[in-house]
Amino acid sequence: MGNAVEKLVAAGATCSFGETSEITGGEDIVKAHGATPEVGEAFYKMWNDYNEFIISQGVDLSGSQPTKGNITGGLTTIEEKALGNLQKIGKCKYVGVLNPAEAPTGKGLWYMDTSSAAAEAVTLWAASGAVAHFFPTGQGNIIGNCIIPVIKLSANPLTVATMTEHIDVDVSGILRREMNLDQAGDALLEMLLRTCNGRYTANEALGHREFVLTKLYRSA
Repeated sequence: MGNAVEKLVAAGATCSFGETSEITGGEDIVKAHGATPEVGEAFYKMWNDYNEFIISQGVDLSGSQPTKGNITGGLTTIEEKALGNLQKIGKCKYVGVLNPAEAPTGKGLWYMDTSSAAAEAVTLWAASGAVAHFFPTGQGNIIGNCIIPVIKLSANPLTVATMTEHIDVDVSGILRREMNLDQAGDALLEMLLRTCNGRYTANEALGHREFVLTKLYRSA
Protein backbone atom coordinates (compact mmCIF):
# COMPACT_ATOMS: atom_id res chain seq x y z
CA MET A 1 0.00 0.00 0.00
CA GLY A 2 2.83 2.41 0.83
CA ASN A 3 4.26 1.83 -2.65
CA ALA A 4 0.89 2.68 -4.24
CA VAL A 5 0.49 5.81 -2.11
CA GLU A 6 3.97 7.00 -3.10
CA LYS A 7 3.03 6.62 -6.78
CA LEU A 8 -0.33 8.34 -6.36
CA VAL A 9 1.20 11.33 -4.55
CA ALA A 10 3.95 11.60 -7.18
CA ALA A 11 1.25 11.68 -9.86
CA GLY A 12 -0.52 14.60 -8.16
CA ALA A 13 -3.27 12.77 -6.29
CA THR A 14 -4.78 13.74 -2.95
CA CYS A 15 -4.48 11.02 -0.29
CA SER A 16 -4.88 10.81 3.47
CA PHE A 17 -4.13 8.43 6.35
CA GLY A 18 -5.00 8.37 10.03
CA GLU A 19 -6.20 6.12 12.88
CA THR A 20 -4.84 8.28 15.70
CA SER A 21 -4.93 5.67 18.47
CA GLU A 22 -2.93 3.20 16.39
CA ILE A 23 -0.15 5.75 15.90
CA THR A 24 0.66 5.44 19.62
CA GLY A 25 4.31 4.48 19.97
CA GLY A 26 5.17 5.80 16.52
CA GLU A 27 4.06 9.38 17.04
CA ASP A 28 7.62 10.74 16.86
CA ILE A 29 8.10 9.04 13.49
CA VAL A 30 4.84 10.48 12.17
CA LYS A 31 5.84 13.92 13.44
CA ALA A 32 9.09 13.63 11.49
CA HIS A 33 7.10 12.80 8.32
CA GLY A 34 5.52 16.26 8.31
CA ALA A 35 6.39 18.24 5.18
CA THR A 36 7.35 21.16 7.43
CA PRO A 37 8.14 21.46 11.15
CA GLU A 38 4.84 23.33 11.60
CA VAL A 39 2.85 20.47 10.05
CA GLY A 40 4.66 17.97 12.25
CA GLU A 41 3.87 20.02 15.34
CA ALA A 42 0.19 20.26 14.33
CA PHE A 43 0.03 16.47 14.13
CA TYR A 44 1.82 16.04 17.45
CA LYS A 45 -0.59 18.39 19.22
CA MET A 46 -3.54 16.46 17.78
CA TRP A 47 -2.09 13.12 18.87
CA ASN A 48 -1.10 14.42 22.31
CA ASP A 49 -4.58 15.82 22.93
CA TYR A 50 -6.03 12.40 22.10
CA ASN A 51 -3.51 10.53 24.25
CA GLU A 52 -4.16 12.81 27.24
CA PHE A 53 -7.89 12.14 26.87
CA ILE A 54 -7.29 8.36 26.88
CA ILE A 55 -5.06 8.58 29.95
CA SER A 56 -7.72 10.71 31.70
CA GLN A 57 -10.09 7.74 31.30
CA GLY A 58 -7.68 5.52 33.22
CA VAL A 59 -6.22 3.80 30.14
CA ASP A 60 -2.61 3.75 28.94
CA LEU A 61 -2.22 2.26 25.47
CA SER A 62 1.59 2.13 25.64
CA GLY A 63 2.92 -1.40 25.80
CA SER A 64 -0.53 -2.89 25.30
CA GLN A 65 -2.35 -4.59 22.44
CA PRO A 66 -6.07 -4.38 23.13
CA THR A 67 -7.56 -6.12 20.09
CA LYS A 68 -7.91 -9.89 19.80
CA GLY A 69 -7.42 -9.83 16.04
CA ASN A 70 -4.03 -8.13 16.32
CA ILE A 71 -2.95 -10.57 19.03
CA THR A 72 -3.96 -13.49 16.80
CA GLY A 73 -1.94 -11.90 14.02
CA GLY A 74 1.18 -11.97 16.17
CA LEU A 75 1.36 -8.39 17.46
CA THR A 76 2.30 -7.92 21.09
CA THR A 77 2.14 -4.14 21.59
CA ILE A 78 0.44 -1.08 20.14
CA GLU A 79 3.93 0.17 19.23
CA GLU A 80 4.35 -2.77 16.84
CA LYS A 81 0.95 -1.96 15.36
CA ALA A 82 1.99 1.67 14.89
CA LEU A 83 5.14 0.73 12.96
CA GLY A 84 3.06 -1.44 10.65
CA ASN A 85 0.50 1.33 10.22
CA LEU A 86 3.22 3.73 9.10
CA GLN A 87 4.19 1.40 6.25
CA LYS A 88 0.91 2.41 4.60
CA ILE A 89 2.32 5.80 3.56
CA GLY A 90 5.71 4.63 2.30
CA LYS A 91 8.25 7.45 2.28
CA CYS A 92 5.68 10.21 1.74
CA LYS A 93 5.58 13.43 3.72
CA TYR A 94 2.14 14.71 4.71
CA VAL A 95 1.33 18.32 3.87
CA GLY A 96 -1.40 19.07 6.40
CA VAL A 97 -3.50 17.86 9.32
CA LEU A 98 -7.28 17.42 9.12
CA ASN A 99 -10.01 17.19 11.72
CA PRO A 100 -12.40 14.20 11.47
CA ALA A 101 -14.27 14.28 8.10
CA GLU A 102 -12.53 17.52 7.05
CA ALA A 103 -11.83 17.77 3.31
CA PRO A 104 -8.23 18.29 2.13
CA THR A 105 -7.63 21.61 0.40
CA GLY A 106 -4.92 20.54 -2.02
CA LYS A 107 -2.87 17.73 -3.51
CA GLY A 108 -0.50 15.45 -1.64
CA LEU A 109 -0.75 13.30 1.47
CA TRP A 110 -2.74 14.52 4.49
CA TYR A 111 -3.16 13.26 8.04
CA MET A 112 -6.75 12.95 9.31
CA ASP A 113 -7.65 12.50 12.97
CA THR A 114 -9.80 9.36 12.76
CA SER A 115 -10.92 6.50 14.91
CA SER A 116 -9.19 3.15 14.45
CA ALA A 117 -12.60 1.44 14.40
CA ALA A 118 -12.93 0.35 10.77
CA ALA A 119 -16.53 1.32 9.98
CA GLU A 120 -16.19 4.69 11.74
CA ALA A 121 -12.86 5.52 10.09
CA VAL A 122 -14.12 4.71 6.59
CA THR A 123 -17.23 6.81 7.23
CA LEU A 124 -15.06 9.79 8.18
CA TRP A 125 -13.01 9.49 5.00
CA ALA A 126 -16.16 9.16 2.92
CA ALA A 127 -17.54 12.31 4.56
CA SER A 128 -14.32 14.16 3.69
CA GLY A 129 -14.95 13.59 -0.02
CA ALA A 130 -12.62 10.65 -0.66
CA VAL A 131 -13.55 8.63 -3.77
CA ALA A 132 -11.90 5.30 -2.87
CA HIS A 133 -10.50 3.65 0.24
CA PHE A 134 -7.57 1.21 0.45
CA PHE A 135 -8.17 -1.25 3.29
CA PRO A 136 -5.28 -3.63 4.12
CA THR A 137 -6.40 -6.54 6.30
CA GLY A 138 -4.39 -9.33 7.86
CA GLN A 139 -7.03 -11.30 9.75
CA GLY A 140 -9.86 -10.34 7.38
CA ASN A 141 -12.60 -7.72 7.61
CA ILE A 142 -15.94 -7.62 5.80
CA ILE A 143 -17.00 -3.99 6.15
CA GLY A 144 -17.87 -1.77 3.21
CA ASN A 145 -19.54 1.61 2.94
CA CYS A 146 -22.68 2.98 1.34
CA ILE A 147 -20.83 5.89 -0.34
CA ILE A 148 -17.17 5.06 -0.93
CA PRO A 149 -15.76 1.91 -2.59
CA VAL A 150 -13.56 0.01 -0.11
CA ILE A 151 -10.75 -1.92 -1.82
CA LYS A 152 -9.53 -4.77 0.39
CA LEU A 153 -5.99 -6.07 0.05
CA SER A 154 -4.25 -8.79 2.03
CA ALA A 155 -0.82 -10.41 2.18
CA ASN A 156 -1.94 -13.14 4.58
CA PRO A 157 -2.16 -16.41 2.60
CA LEU A 158 -4.65 -17.90 5.08
CA THR A 159 -6.99 -14.90 4.88
CA VAL A 160 -6.78 -14.84 1.09
CA ALA A 161 -7.61 -18.54 0.95
CA THR A 162 -10.46 -18.56 3.47
CA MET A 163 -11.99 -15.14 2.72
CA THR A 164 -11.46 -15.02 -1.04
CA GLU A 165 -14.84 -13.43 -1.69
CA HIS A 166 -13.92 -10.45 0.50
CA ILE A 167 -10.45 -9.70 -0.92
CA ASP A 168 -10.01 -7.49 -4.00
CA VAL A 169 -6.21 -7.60 -4.26
CA ASP A 170 -4.17 -10.65 -3.27
CA VAL A 171 -0.60 -9.61 -2.46
CA SER A 172 0.29 -12.75 -0.51
CA GLY A 173 2.91 -13.40 -3.19
CA ILE A 174 5.11 -10.95 -1.26
CA LEU A 175 5.51 -13.50 1.55
CA ARG A 176 6.19 -16.31 -0.94
CA ARG A 177 8.75 -14.11 -2.71
CA GLU A 178 6.74 -14.32 -5.90
CA MET A 179 5.95 -10.59 -5.91
CA ASN A 180 7.94 -7.53 -4.87
CA LEU A 181 6.59 -4.33 -3.33
CA ASP A 182 6.64 -2.49 -6.65
CA GLN A 183 4.54 -5.19 -8.32
CA ALA A 184 2.15 -5.23 -5.36
CA GLY A 185 1.75 -1.46 -5.55
CA ASP A 186 1.01 -1.67 -9.28
CA ALA A 187 -1.58 -4.41 -8.67
CA LEU A 188 -3.34 -2.17 -6.14
CA LEU A 189 -3.30 0.81 -8.51
CA GLU A 190 -4.68 -1.36 -11.31
CA MET A 191 -7.57 -2.35 -9.04
CA LEU A 192 -8.13 1.31 -8.19
CA LEU A 193 -8.45 2.14 -11.90
CA ARG A 194 -10.82 -0.78 -12.45
CA THR A 195 -12.93 0.37 -9.50
CA CYS A 196 -13.05 3.95 -10.79
CA ASN A 197 -14.19 2.53 -14.14
CA GLY A 198 -17.14 0.75 -12.56
CA ARG A 199 -15.95 -2.56 -11.13
CA TYR A 200 -17.77 -3.46 -7.93
CA THR A 201 -15.50 -4.00 -4.95
CA ALA A 202 -15.96 -7.29 -3.12
CA ASN A 203 -17.92 -5.67 -0.29
CA GLU A 204 -20.16 -3.84 -2.76
CA ALA A 205 -20.92 -7.07 -4.61
CA LEU A 206 -21.74 -8.77 -1.30
CA GLY A 207 -23.93 -5.90 -0.12
CA HIS A 208 -21.76 -4.68 2.78
CA ARG A 209 -22.61 -0.99 3.22
CA GLU A 210 -21.80 -0.36 6.87
CA PHE A 211 -21.32 3.14 8.24
CA VAL A 212 -20.96 4.77 11.65
CA LEU A 213 -21.87 8.40 12.20
CA THR A 214 -19.21 10.30 14.11
CA LYS A 215 -19.91 10.19 17.82
CA LEU A 216 -20.25 13.25 20.02
CA TYR A 217 -17.36 11.95 22.13
CA ARG A 218 -13.91 10.56 21.35
CA SER A 219 -13.64 6.88 20.57
CA ALA A 220 -10.82 4.43 19.90
